[in-house]
Amino acid sequence: MAVVGAATAGSEIARILADRGALVLVFEQNPRPYGKIEDGLPRWHVKQRKDEYEEINKRLDHPNIEYVPSTRMGADVDFEDLRTRWGLSGIVLSHGAWRDRPFPVEGADEFIDRGLIYQNKLIYWFNHYLEAKYEGPRYELSAGAIVVGGGLASIDVVKVLQIETTLAALKARGVDSDMLKLEREGIEPVLAAINLKYSDLGVAPCKLFYRRRVLDMPLSDIPPDAPAKRADALRSARAKILDKAQRKYLFEFQELRAPTGVIAADGKMIGVNFSRTEVIDGHVRISADGGESARAALTISSIGSIPEPIPGIPQKGEVYTYVDQKIGLLLDGPTAVFAAGNVLTGKGNIKDSLESGTEIGTRVAEAYLGLSDEEPKIADSARREAAIEGNKIADAMAARPKLSPQNVESLLQRVRERQRAVGYEGSYRNWIAKVTPSDLH
Repeated sequence: MAVVGAATAGSEIARILADRGALVLVFEQNPRPYGKIEDGLPRWHVKQRKDEYEEINKRLDHPNIEYVPSTRMGADVDFEDLRTRWGLSGIVLSHGAWRDRPFPVEGADEFIDRGLIYQNKLIYWFNHYLEAKYEGPRYELSAGAIVVGGGLASIDVVKVLQIETTLAALKARGVDSDMLKLEREGIEPVLAAINLKYSDLGVAPCKLFYRRRVLDMPLSDIPPDAPAKRADALRSARAKILDKAQRKYLFEFQELRAPTGVIAADGKMIGVNFSRTEVIDGHVRISADGGESARAALTISSIGSIPEPIPGIPQKGEVYTYVDQKIGLLLDGPTAVFAAGNVLTGKGNIKDSLESGTEIGTRVAEAYLGLSDEEPKIADSARREAAIEGNKIADAMAARPKLSPQNVESLLQRVRERQRAVGYEGSYRNWIAKVTPSDLH
Protein backbone atom coordinates (compact mmCIF):
# COMPACT_ATOMS: atom_id res chain seq x y z
CA MET A 1 0.00 0.00 0.00
CA ALA A 2 1.05 3.58 -0.58
CA VAL A 3 -0.06 6.40 1.72
CA VAL A 4 0.31 9.95 0.39
CA GLY A 5 0.67 12.40 3.28
CA ALA A 6 2.30 11.42 6.57
CA ALA A 7 0.76 13.64 9.24
CA THR A 8 -1.90 12.73 11.80
CA ALA A 9 -4.32 10.88 9.50
CA GLY A 10 -1.71 9.44 7.16
CA SER A 11 0.56 8.10 9.89
CA GLU A 12 -2.37 6.52 11.75
CA ILE A 13 -3.65 4.79 8.62
CA ALA A 14 -0.13 3.69 7.68
CA ARG A 15 0.29 2.16 11.15
CA ILE A 16 -3.00 0.26 10.90
CA LEU A 17 -2.11 -1.14 7.48
CA ALA A 18 1.40 -2.02 8.64
CA ASP A 19 0.06 -3.76 11.75
CA ARG A 20 -2.17 -5.83 9.43
CA GLY A 21 0.98 -7.05 7.64
CA ALA A 22 1.06 -4.71 4.65
CA LEU A 23 4.23 -3.14 3.32
CA VAL A 24 3.37 0.57 3.43
CA LEU A 25 5.14 3.23 1.37
CA VAL A 26 4.54 6.65 2.94
CA PHE A 27 5.12 9.55 0.54
CA GLU A 28 5.50 12.96 2.20
CA GLN A 29 5.98 16.23 0.32
CA ASN A 30 8.10 17.78 3.10
CA PRO A 31 11.26 16.46 4.79
CA ARG A 32 9.36 16.22 8.10
CA PRO A 33 5.99 14.44 8.27
CA TYR A 34 3.99 16.72 10.55
CA GLY A 35 1.75 18.55 8.07
CA LYS A 36 -0.58 21.18 9.50
CA ILE A 37 0.55 20.36 13.04
CA GLU A 38 3.88 21.99 12.13
CA ASP A 39 2.98 24.35 9.32
CA GLY A 40 -0.67 25.29 9.90
CA LEU A 41 -1.02 25.33 13.68
CA PRO A 42 0.42 28.57 15.13
CA ARG A 43 3.66 28.03 17.01
CA TRP A 44 2.28 29.19 20.37
CA HIS A 45 0.83 25.64 20.69
CA VAL A 46 4.31 24.55 21.84
CA LYS A 47 3.53 21.48 23.95
CA GLN A 48 0.69 20.21 21.77
CA ARG A 49 2.83 20.36 18.65
CA LYS A 50 5.78 18.53 20.24
CA ASP A 51 3.50 15.85 21.68
CA GLU A 52 1.90 15.19 18.29
CA TYR A 53 5.30 15.15 16.57
CA GLU A 54 6.32 12.26 18.80
CA GLU A 55 3.00 10.45 18.27
CA ILE A 56 3.57 10.63 14.51
CA ASN A 57 7.19 9.49 14.95
CA LYS A 58 6.10 6.42 16.90
CA ARG A 59 3.66 5.42 14.17
CA LEU A 60 6.04 5.92 11.25
CA ASP A 61 9.00 4.21 12.92
CA HIS A 62 7.52 0.79 12.07
CA PRO A 63 9.36 -2.12 10.41
CA ASN A 64 6.66 -2.44 7.72
CA ILE A 65 6.71 1.27 6.80
CA GLU A 66 9.04 2.78 4.20
CA TYR A 67 9.18 6.58 4.62
CA VAL A 68 9.74 8.53 1.37
CA PRO A 69 10.26 12.21 2.26
CA SER A 70 10.50 15.33 0.08
CA THR A 71 8.32 13.71 -2.58
CA ARG A 72 5.37 15.58 -4.02
CA MET A 73 2.71 13.97 -6.18
CA GLY A 74 2.69 15.48 -9.65
CA ALA A 75 6.17 16.95 -9.31
CA ASP A 76 8.49 14.19 -8.07
CA VAL A 77 6.22 11.20 -8.69
CA ASP A 78 3.50 11.08 -11.34
CA PHE A 79 0.26 9.94 -9.72
CA GLU A 80 -0.98 8.03 -12.78
CA ASP A 81 2.36 6.25 -12.99
CA LEU A 82 2.13 5.37 -9.30
CA ARG A 83 -1.41 4.05 -9.78
CA THR A 84 -0.99 2.13 -13.03
CA ARG A 85 2.66 1.04 -13.27
CA TRP A 86 4.08 0.50 -9.79
CA GLY A 87 1.97 -2.59 -9.12
CA LEU A 88 0.58 -1.43 -5.78
CA SER A 89 -2.45 -3.03 -4.17
CA GLY A 90 -3.83 0.33 -3.14
CA ILE A 91 -3.16 4.01 -2.52
CA VAL A 92 -4.54 6.16 0.31
CA LEU A 93 -4.60 9.92 -0.25
CA SER A 94 -4.26 11.63 3.13
CA HIS A 95 -2.36 14.72 2.02
CA GLY A 96 -4.78 17.13 3.69
CA ALA A 97 -6.26 20.32 2.34
CA TRP A 98 -3.57 22.92 1.74
CA ARG A 99 -4.99 24.94 -1.13
CA ASP A 100 -6.53 28.21 0.03
CA ARG A 101 -10.04 28.76 -1.24
CA PRO A 102 -9.72 31.63 -3.77
CA PHE A 103 -10.48 35.15 -2.58
CA PRO A 104 -14.00 35.72 -3.97
CA VAL A 105 -13.27 38.79 -6.08
CA GLU A 106 -12.36 38.50 -9.75
CA GLY A 107 -8.79 39.56 -10.44
CA ALA A 108 -7.73 39.57 -6.78
CA ASP A 109 -5.08 36.90 -7.29
CA GLU A 110 -3.11 39.34 -9.44
CA PHE A 111 -2.13 40.95 -6.12
CA ILE A 112 -0.89 37.87 -4.25
CA ASP A 113 2.08 38.98 -2.13
CA ARG A 114 1.44 42.54 -3.33
CA GLY A 115 -1.10 43.45 -0.69
CA LEU A 116 -2.97 40.11 -0.60
CA ILE A 117 -1.76 37.12 1.43
CA TYR A 118 -3.45 33.78 1.88
CA GLN A 119 -3.78 32.22 5.31
CA ASN A 120 -1.76 29.03 4.74
CA LYS A 121 1.31 30.95 3.52
CA LEU A 122 1.02 33.43 6.37
CA ILE A 123 0.92 30.79 9.11
CA TYR A 124 3.74 28.85 7.47
CA TRP A 125 5.86 32.01 7.52
CA PHE A 126 4.90 32.78 11.13
CA ASN A 127 5.89 29.29 12.28
CA HIS A 128 9.28 29.25 10.53
CA TYR A 129 10.63 32.74 9.84
CA LEU A 130 12.79 32.81 13.00
CA GLU A 131 14.78 29.76 11.82
CA ALA A 132 18.22 30.63 10.46
CA LYS A 133 17.80 28.38 7.41
CA TYR A 134 14.26 29.52 6.57
CA GLU A 135 14.05 30.16 2.81
CA GLY A 136 10.32 30.76 2.32
CA PRO A 137 8.47 34.01 1.65
CA ARG A 138 9.04 36.96 3.97
CA TYR A 139 6.20 39.18 5.12
CA GLU A 140 6.21 42.55 6.82
CA LEU A 141 2.99 42.78 8.77
CA SER A 142 1.38 46.19 8.89
CA ALA A 143 -1.04 47.55 11.46
CA GLY A 144 -4.70 47.88 10.61
CA ALA A 145 -4.76 44.90 8.23
CA ILE A 146 -7.98 43.55 6.74
CA VAL A 147 -8.82 39.88 7.41
CA VAL A 148 -11.64 38.20 5.51
CA GLY A 149 -12.91 35.02 7.16
CA GLY A 150 -14.94 33.95 10.13
CA GLY A 151 -13.78 30.60 11.52
CA LEU A 152 -11.22 29.52 14.11
CA ALA A 153 -8.40 29.78 11.56
CA SER A 154 -9.25 33.42 10.83
CA ILE A 155 -8.98 34.18 14.55
CA ASP A 156 -5.54 32.54 14.46
CA VAL A 157 -4.68 35.03 11.72
CA VAL A 158 -5.87 38.07 13.68
CA LYS A 159 -3.94 36.82 16.71
CA VAL A 160 -0.76 36.61 14.62
CA LEU A 161 -1.32 40.16 13.37
CA GLN A 162 -2.11 41.63 16.77
CA ILE A 163 0.73 39.88 18.57
CA GLU A 164 3.36 40.58 15.90
CA THR A 165 2.47 44.27 15.50
CA THR A 166 2.39 44.72 19.27
CA LEU A 167 5.83 43.11 19.61
CA ALA A 168 7.17 45.38 16.84
CA ALA A 169 5.74 48.50 18.51
CA LEU A 170 7.27 47.53 21.85
CA LYS A 171 10.63 46.82 20.21
CA ALA A 172 10.55 50.30 18.66
CA ARG A 173 10.25 51.64 22.22
CA GLY A 174 13.22 49.55 23.34
CA VAL A 175 11.01 47.03 25.17
CA ASP A 176 11.52 43.30 24.64
CA SER A 177 8.46 41.13 25.11
CA ASP A 178 7.48 37.56 24.39
CA MET A 179 5.01 36.09 21.89
CA LEU A 180 4.01 33.30 24.26
CA LYS A 181 3.31 35.76 27.07
CA LEU A 182 1.12 37.95 24.87
CA GLU A 183 -0.79 34.93 23.58
CA ARG A 184 -1.25 33.45 27.04
CA GLU A 185 -2.03 36.55 29.09
CA GLY A 186 -3.54 38.87 26.49
CA ILE A 187 -2.27 42.19 25.16
CA GLU A 188 -3.62 44.61 27.75
CA PRO A 189 -2.37 42.75 30.87
CA VAL A 190 1.14 42.50 29.39
CA LEU A 191 1.14 46.21 28.56
CA ALA A 192 -0.32 47.17 31.94
CA ALA A 193 2.60 45.43 33.66
CA ILE A 194 4.94 47.97 32.04
CA ASN A 195 2.58 50.93 32.56
CA LEU A 196 1.36 51.12 28.97
CA LYS A 197 -1.99 50.97 27.23
CA TYR A 198 -2.64 49.66 23.74
CA SER A 199 -3.56 53.16 22.61
CA ASP A 200 -0.07 54.34 23.69
CA LEU A 201 1.50 52.19 20.97
CA GLY A 202 -0.17 54.05 18.11
CA VAL A 203 -0.96 50.74 16.40
CA ALA A 204 -4.23 50.43 14.49
CA PRO A 205 -5.86 47.05 15.22
CA CYS A 206 -6.62 44.64 12.41
CA LYS A 207 -10.24 44.09 11.47
CA LEU A 208 -12.01 40.81 10.69
CA PHE A 209 -14.85 40.93 8.16
CA TYR A 210 -17.43 38.11 8.02
CA ARG A 211 -20.16 37.64 5.44
CA ARG A 212 -22.68 36.19 7.89
CA ARG A 213 -23.79 37.10 11.42
CA VAL A 214 -21.76 36.59 14.58
CA LEU A 215 -24.27 33.89 15.53
CA ASP A 216 -23.40 32.00 12.34
CA MET A 217 -19.62 31.92 12.88
CA PRO A 218 -18.35 28.31 12.70
CA LEU A 219 -16.54 28.55 16.03
CA SER A 220 -18.54 25.70 17.58
CA ASP A 221 -20.90 23.28 15.90
CA ILE A 222 -24.63 22.94 16.44
CA PRO A 223 -25.90 19.34 16.13
CA PRO A 224 -28.54 19.10 13.38
CA ASP A 225 -30.99 17.51 15.81
CA ALA A 226 -30.49 20.12 18.58
CA PRO A 227 -33.77 21.49 20.00
CA ALA A 228 -34.43 25.14 19.13
CA LYS A 229 -33.63 26.36 22.65
CA ARG A 230 -30.32 24.47 22.69
CA ALA A 231 -29.42 25.73 19.20
CA ASP A 232 -30.06 29.33 20.27
CA ALA A 233 -27.84 28.84 23.34
CA LEU A 234 -25.03 27.47 21.18
CA ARG A 235 -25.32 30.41 18.78
CA SER A 236 -25.07 32.78 21.74
CA ALA A 237 -21.98 30.88 22.88
CA ARG A 238 -20.33 31.73 19.56
CA ALA A 239 -20.85 35.43 20.24
CA LYS A 240 -19.29 34.99 23.69
CA ILE A 241 -16.25 33.24 22.19
CA LEU A 242 -15.74 36.11 19.76
CA ASP A 243 -16.18 38.70 22.52
CA LYS A 244 -13.57 36.97 24.70
CA ALA A 245 -11.14 36.81 21.79
CA GLN A 246 -11.63 40.52 21.01
CA ARG A 247 -11.09 41.56 24.60
CA LYS A 248 -7.93 39.49 24.88
CA TYR A 249 -6.33 40.32 21.51
CA LEU A 250 -7.98 43.71 20.76
CA PHE A 251 -8.94 43.19 17.10
CA GLU A 252 -12.06 44.67 15.52
CA PHE A 253 -14.91 42.79 13.87
CA GLN A 254 -17.57 43.52 11.30
CA GLU A 255 -20.37 41.10 10.48
CA LEU A 256 -22.58 40.95 7.35
CA ARG A 257 -19.94 42.14 4.91
CA ALA A 258 -18.85 40.35 1.71
CA PRO A 259 -15.88 41.41 -0.44
CA THR A 260 -17.03 42.46 -3.90
CA GLY A 261 -14.14 44.53 -5.23
CA VAL A 262 -10.44 45.26 -4.95
CA ILE A 263 -8.94 48.70 -4.41
CA ALA A 264 -5.56 48.94 -6.12
CA ALA A 265 -2.88 51.57 -6.70
CA ASP A 266 0.60 51.38 -8.20
CA GLY A 267 0.26 47.66 -8.83
CA LYS A 268 -0.63 46.85 -5.23
CA MET A 269 -3.85 45.95 -3.44
CA ILE A 270 -4.59 48.69 -0.92
CA GLY A 271 -8.09 47.81 0.18
CA VAL A 272 -11.35 45.98 -0.35
CA ASN A 273 -14.83 47.09 -1.35
CA PHE A 274 -17.43 45.35 0.78
CA SER A 275 -21.14 44.94 0.14
CA ARG A 276 -23.61 44.63 2.96
CA THR A 277 -25.22 41.22 3.23
CA GLU A 278 -28.24 39.65 4.84
CA VAL A 279 -28.94 36.07 5.88
CA ILE A 280 -32.32 34.81 4.70
CA ASP A 281 -33.36 31.20 5.34
CA GLY A 282 -29.71 30.34 5.95
CA HIS A 283 -28.51 31.82 2.66
CA VAL A 284 -26.28 34.89 2.29
CA ARG A 285 -27.58 37.55 -0.08
CA ILE A 286 -26.13 40.89 -1.08
CA SER A 287 -28.26 43.61 0.46
CA ALA A 288 -29.64 46.58 -1.42
CA ASP A 289 -28.41 48.85 1.40
CA GLY A 290 -25.10 49.55 -0.29
CA GLY A 291 -21.61 48.92 1.05
CA GLU A 292 -18.38 50.43 2.20
CA SER A 293 -14.69 50.36 1.46
CA ALA A 294 -11.84 49.47 3.80
CA ARG A 295 -8.25 50.46 3.07
CA ALA A 296 -5.14 48.75 4.38
CA ALA A 297 -1.67 47.91 3.16
CA LEU A 298 -2.40 44.24 3.81
CA THR A 299 -5.42 42.00 3.24
CA ILE A 300 -5.40 38.38 4.40
CA SER A 301 -7.83 35.84 2.99
CA SER A 302 -8.84 33.24 5.55
CA ILE A 303 -11.93 31.65 4.04
CA GLY A 304 -10.93 28.01 4.20
CA SER A 305 -8.68 25.40 2.63
CA ILE A 306 -9.48 22.67 0.11
CA PRO A 307 -7.61 19.64 -1.28
CA GLU A 308 -5.16 20.11 -4.12
CA PRO A 309 -6.53 18.68 -7.40
CA ILE A 310 -4.58 15.66 -8.64
CA PRO A 311 -4.66 14.78 -12.36
CA GLY A 312 -6.45 11.45 -12.66
CA ILE A 313 -8.67 11.91 -9.60
CA PRO A 314 -12.26 12.77 -10.57
CA GLN A 315 -13.39 15.99 -8.96
CA LYS A 316 -16.59 18.01 -8.82
CA GLY A 317 -16.09 21.59 -7.71
CA GLU A 318 -13.81 21.63 -4.67
CA VAL A 319 -14.15 17.96 -3.68
CA TYR A 320 -13.20 14.60 -5.12
CA THR A 321 -15.96 12.28 -6.35
CA TYR A 322 -16.25 8.73 -5.05
CA VAL A 323 -17.08 5.23 -6.16
CA ASP A 324 -17.99 4.44 -2.54
CA GLN A 325 -17.80 7.36 -0.09
CA LYS A 326 -18.57 5.13 2.92
CA ILE A 327 -15.07 3.68 2.67
CA GLY A 328 -13.54 6.66 0.87
CA LEU A 329 -13.01 4.70 -2.38
CA LEU A 330 -12.14 7.08 -5.22
CA LEU A 331 -11.05 4.67 -7.94
CA ASP A 332 -11.39 0.90 -8.17
CA GLY A 333 -9.24 -1.43 -10.23
CA PRO A 334 -5.98 -3.36 -9.82
CA THR A 335 -4.72 -0.50 -7.62
CA ALA A 336 -7.59 0.86 -5.52
CA VAL A 337 -7.42 4.55 -4.55
CA PHE A 338 -8.91 5.81 -1.27
CA ALA A 339 -9.14 9.21 0.42
CA ALA A 340 -8.93 9.87 4.16
CA GLY A 341 -8.73 12.74 6.66
CA ASN A 342 -9.36 16.25 5.33
CA VAL A 343 -9.06 14.98 1.76
CA LEU A 344 -12.18 12.88 2.40
CA THR A 345 -14.11 15.71 4.05
CA GLY A 346 -12.96 18.24 1.46
CA LYS A 347 -12.13 20.68 4.24
CA GLY A 348 -8.90 21.89 5.74
CA ASN A 349 -9.71 24.46 8.38
CA ILE A 350 -8.52 24.15 11.95
CA LYS A 351 -11.93 23.16 13.30
CA ASP A 352 -12.07 20.15 11.00
CA SER A 353 -8.51 19.24 11.89
CA LEU A 354 -9.48 19.30 15.56
CA GLU A 355 -12.61 17.24 15.23
CA SER A 356 -12.55 15.82 11.69
CA GLY A 357 -16.18 16.51 11.04
CA THR A 358 -17.58 15.78 14.50
CA GLU A 359 -19.09 18.28 16.90
CA ILE A 360 -16.73 20.83 18.39
CA GLY A 361 -17.97 22.41 21.57
CA THR A 362 -17.46 25.77 23.21
CA ARG A 363 -14.86 24.44 25.63
CA VAL A 364 -12.75 22.98 22.81
CA ALA A 365 -12.93 26.21 20.83
CA GLU A 366 -12.00 28.38 23.82
CA ALA A 367 -9.12 26.09 24.75
CA TYR A 368 -7.81 26.16 21.19
CA LEU A 369 -8.03 29.97 20.96
CA GLY A 370 -6.24 30.49 24.27
CA LEU A 371 -9.35 31.83 25.99
CA SER A 372 -9.22 29.36 28.88
CA ASP A 373 -6.60 27.58 30.98
CA GLU A 374 -7.57 24.20 29.50
CA GLU A 375 -5.05 22.56 27.17
CA PRO A 376 -6.54 21.85 23.74
CA LYS A 377 -6.47 18.31 22.40
CA ILE A 378 -5.06 19.13 19.00
CA ALA A 379 -5.16 15.78 17.20
CA ASP A 380 -7.01 13.23 19.34
CA SER A 381 -10.29 13.39 17.45
CA ALA A 382 -8.63 13.49 14.03
CA ARG A 383 -6.59 10.44 15.01
CA ARG A 384 -9.70 8.54 16.16
CA GLU A 385 -11.46 9.39 12.90
CA ALA A 386 -8.39 8.30 10.91
CA ALA A 387 -8.35 4.97 12.81
CA ILE A 388 -11.95 4.34 11.78
CA GLU A 389 -11.14 5.21 8.16
CA GLY A 390 -7.94 3.13 8.25
CA ASN A 391 -9.72 0.03 9.49
CA LYS A 392 -12.39 0.39 6.78
CA ILE A 393 -9.67 0.60 4.15
CA ALA A 394 -7.79 -2.35 5.62
CA ASP A 395 -10.98 -4.43 5.64
CA ALA A 396 -11.70 -3.50 2.03
CA MET A 397 -8.18 -4.56 1.00
CA ALA A 398 -8.12 -7.82 2.99
CA ALA A 399 -9.71 -9.90 0.23
CA ARG A 400 -7.29 -8.73 -2.45
CA PRO A 401 -4.53 -11.12 -3.56
CA LYS A 402 -1.10 -10.60 -2.09
CA LEU A 403 1.71 -9.38 -4.29
CA SER A 404 4.38 -11.82 -5.43
CA PRO A 405 7.85 -11.52 -3.86
CA GLN A 406 9.15 -10.34 -7.25
CA ASN A 407 6.60 -7.49 -7.37
CA VAL A 408 7.44 -6.48 -3.82
CA GLU A 409 11.13 -6.41 -4.66
CA SER A 410 10.44 -4.26 -7.72
CA LEU A 411 8.46 -1.82 -5.58
CA LEU A 412 11.25 -1.63 -3.02
CA GLN A 413 13.80 -0.88 -5.74
CA ARG A 414 11.71 2.11 -6.88
CA VAL A 415 11.40 3.29 -3.28
CA ARG A 416 15.13 2.97 -2.63
CA GLU A 417 15.89 5.03 -5.75
CA ARG A 418 13.68 7.86 -4.55
CA GLN A 419 14.99 7.68 -0.98
CA ARG A 420 18.57 7.89 -2.24
CA ALA A 421 17.66 10.85 -4.44
CA VAL A 422 16.54 12.87 -1.39
CA GLY A 423 19.33 11.65 0.92
CA TYR A 424 17.23 9.30 3.05
CA GLU A 425 19.42 6.43 4.23
CA GLY A 426 16.85 4.06 5.71
CA SER A 427 16.59 5.03 9.38
CA TYR A 428 13.48 7.08 10.11
CA ARG A 429 14.74 8.40 13.48
CA ASN A 430 18.13 9.32 12.03
CA TRP A 431 16.44 11.19 9.19
CA ILE A 432 14.20 13.19 11.57
CA ALA A 433 17.25 14.16 13.63
CA LYS A 434 19.07 15.20 10.46
CA VAL A 435 16.30 17.42 9.02
CA THR A 436 15.04 19.03 12.25
CA PRO A 437 16.41 22.59 12.55
CA SER A 438 18.31 23.17 15.78
CA ASP A 439 16.39 26.44 16.19
CA LEU A 440 12.96 25.01 15.33
CA HIS A 441 10.16 26.93 17.07
